This record gives sequence, C-alpha cells and structure tokens, in this order.
Amino acid sequence: MLFMDISTWQPEHRADILKHFKELRPPAGVHVINQWLDLTGGRFFILYEAESSEAYAAFNLPWSDVCKIDSVPVMEATEFIKHMTERGMKF
Repeated sequence: MLFMDISTWQPEHRADILKHFKELRPPAGVHVINQWLDLTGGRFFILYEAESSEAYAAFNLPWSDVCKIDSVPVMEATEFIKHMTERGMKF
C-alpha cells in the first residue's frame, strides 16, 4: 500500500531531525518512492510503499520522539477511477 507522510517538527528539534535524515534506512518491506522538503522549513513529505503493518510501524515509530507524522494512504487517481468504474461508478 502507498502512503504519503507529512512530518512536522518544532524548530528546537531541527538537529534531531537532521540526524534522523542522515541515518534514514528504510526497513525491509518499505520502498521509498520519493521525498520532498518544504523550503520554508518544518515539514517533510515522503511517498513510500509498505508491504505490511509491521514494516509501516518500523518505518514510522523511530521518528515519533522528534516529530508528528500525518500518514495518509494514497492511490494514483487513474487507478482509483479504474477501480470505481469497475464497481459501476461513473466519472
């Protein structure tokens, strides 16, 4: 399943966040697709695929001490439309 995580942190945690970024190694079962930083500061966006809830937790839990993570399951729009069309919805 694909997830888009938006991580936010307080300025006083900047050094801890930078340390986490340098040490970021996705666990088995997590494939990072891309990452973006908010140029105004304080936010990080990451799109990744997690094969299981265990892999998802192993990826996010280590960050919980320094930032807040809003995690959203996502699907490409064309894929969503295809699934909904197969179920009789019209677009």
